[in-house]
Amino acid sequence: MINFYFFPFTFMDARQAKVLTCFFNHFKMLDVCDGAVLPEPMAGLEAQGQLSRVCLNKEKLVLAEQKARAYLDWAALHKGNERNLRALIRENIFFKDDSGVAAIRAGIRKGIVSHEPVETTLQTDNWDALVFLKLADLYDRESQDIQAALETLDQENAALLAELKGDGEIPLSVGQTQTPEPGQAMIEKRIRAWLTAAVDAQCFDQEGIPVLITTSSGVMDEFLTGAGPEINALDIDSIKVHEKDCKCIEQQHFKIKEIIEQMAQGLTPDPEKDYFDGVGQDPVTGRIQIRFFSGLGDMNVTKKNPGGQIGVCLVTLNS
Repeated sequence: MINFYFFPFTFMDARQAKVLTCFFNHFKMLDVCDGAVLPEPMAGLEAQGQLSRVCLNKEKLVLAEQKARAYLDWAALHKGNERNLRALIRENIFFKDDSGVAAIRAGIRKGIVSHEPVETTLQTDNWDALVFLKLADLYDRESQDIQAALETLDQENAALLAELKGDGEIPLSVGQTQTPEPGQAMIEKRIRAWLTAAVDAQCFDQEGIPVLITTSSGVMDEFLTGAGPEINALDIDSIKVHEKDCKCIEQQHFKIKEIIEQMAQGLTPDPEKDYFDGVGQDPVTGRIQIRFFSGLGDMNVTKKNPGGQIGVCLVTLNS
């Protein structure tokens, strides 16, 4: 059995949702909202049973929310004060690397004493990972709002210009600026924070093989840089996929899942094979890149099977 997890984000925009639903009929997301109503398009996917949430520790989420809000309040109060910003970065571990030395040093400064330093360090790392995920989630939501506002402004300006010129229609090119790819900022920290939270939420202790799915080529490249040697790989640059209203989409989802299950068993499907030849009408083409690893380097992804198999998958649309 394969368990799909959308990563390393906790927020999804309309473009990401479109790509994912072309390839998968169900996937999971880490829930940093603690059960609150999700924004669209995630709420719609959840209502349709395509998206389900992975619950995180409530107490840790509350602490992470408090720390994130404290930082935002501080930033609002001291905006532009570079001296204070440097002090904040020194005192907040979630802006640093994830090394145990940094975590222990931060704990000593805060007066935390423990006879089990390793366990305390892991708890601190997880707490700070949640703080980072909360801030990244807010960043992604605000970025989408800003992008939507800019597109609306472009449309209004184009409509006004067309009216002044006496044109009957708005040029088609207006409002079709490319949306910045989510995850271009802080990719490495996003991945580390997401994996830390996912391990704590026991995502990798369940039955089945975890496969991390993303629509970001930047995320995939960064992940592969530090993931270690792969045990199986497949790249298909052009595979036929269908959008959600197509009657063939269920068969398509089944075929894609079958490909990944075969790879989890050590088989490598033929990348040149046309898996959807003659199926359906008006398909779009996409790219799928899959890698399987025996664990994640020094991170044991599961307590039941330390260093067990894990997959990562990039999906994009070519048109």
